[in-house]
Amino acid sequence: MQFQLAAEELGVTPAALSYQIRQLEEHLGLKLFRRLNRAVELTREGRVLAPGITNAFQTLEESFALLSPEEDNTLVVSTGPAFSAKWLAPRLHSYLEDHSEIDFRLSANLKLTDFDRDDVDAVIRFGAGNYPDLYVEALFQEIATPLISPKLFEETGSQADETLFEKVTLIHDESLRFIEAGQWETWLDGVNYTTVDASGGLHFSHADHCIEAAVDGNGIVMARLGFAFREINAGRLIAPFKEAISAKGGFYFCCPPENLEKEKVLHFLAWLRDEAQAQEEAIEVFMKDRVMLE
Repeated sequence: MQFQLAAEELGVTPAALSYQIRQLEEHLGLKLFRRLNRAVELTREGRVLAPGITNAFQTLEESFALLSPEEDNTLVVSTGPAFSAKWLAPRLHSYLEDHSEIDFRLSANLKLTDFDRDDVDAVIRFGAGNYPDLYVEALFQEIATPLISPKLFEETGSQADETLFEKVTLIHDESLRFIEAGQWETWLDGVNYTTVDASGGLHFSHADHCIEAAVDGNGIVMARLGFAFREINAGRLIAPFKEAISAKGGFYFCCPPENLEKEKVLHFLAWLRDEAQAQEEAIEVFMKDRVMLE
């Protein structure tokens, strides 16, 4: 231990620090340090006092931190990889244009979030909305329908009936297995296409991989419109069938209730509501002449 290093950390001269230590020792009537040739070491009394003093200063520092106004403009949001790639990231430019002061950080993963440990402000998750002890707000429920690339549809004869499935591969979104049975089974039962093997085809664990596979002409995907709407608008995917089904679940914004006291979280939530509402209106137009299967 050296007084010089301690003095530099405190922003005083070694002589000033040495004087303050002597004053403290005189006040306590105890020797706290043993002076050696090139260093100092704690005495027995110093070693006894050190842990309690360290804890006291740490407690004091934490208490003063609570009094400091929040100046942190970093907003950390956790979402699933598919939601990030196909929904959130393509829209973020409009949020960042209005909130250029925010240092936005997106954590794309499916692990459980520990808000006390992970330094995350909010999460967006797909499920049934049962997240105890958190503020939970539904963003939108999902609708699914078969989508295919225009090129592949044309190559197979442009026939939107049961015979199409004899010529194309089914693409399955396995990310929904935790909340419902296969969507292809539900849809095929609803339209009474009994000759189609609903289990065969390509299986992906992420919804965005399913959509990309369909865009590339690898088959026909039972796609959630929230993820695939940009591809439909761009003409990369088409919906040859009129029938659609509801996904058993939706996307939810979640955060600890106290995080709603942060303006950065409230602004982001308000933006999410507007984007979700705009999507809902667009899907209503898309579904105008279509049929929801029970």
